[in-house]
Amino acid sequence: MAFDPTPVRRCVCFDVTFAKLAEAGVSSLEEASEKFGCGTKCGTCKPYILKMLQTGETAFSIDTDLSKAA
Repeated sequence: MAFDPTPVRRCVCFDVTFAKLAEAGVSSLEEASEKFGCGTKCGTCKPYILKMLQTGETAFSIDTDLSKAA
């Protein structure tokens, strides 16, 4: 298997991809939580969802500084 430089692609607790959130037109972390449950369990996806909302990207490299910002 090839190395994936952007392995963070989903909320793992609810198995919802960031692409699905973007396709659904989610415009806030609160909306992602209300509609899909994202960010309501472990919370690891929160900073990545915020980054998705800011940049439009749906796949991210693991960012230890970003994951501390939640």
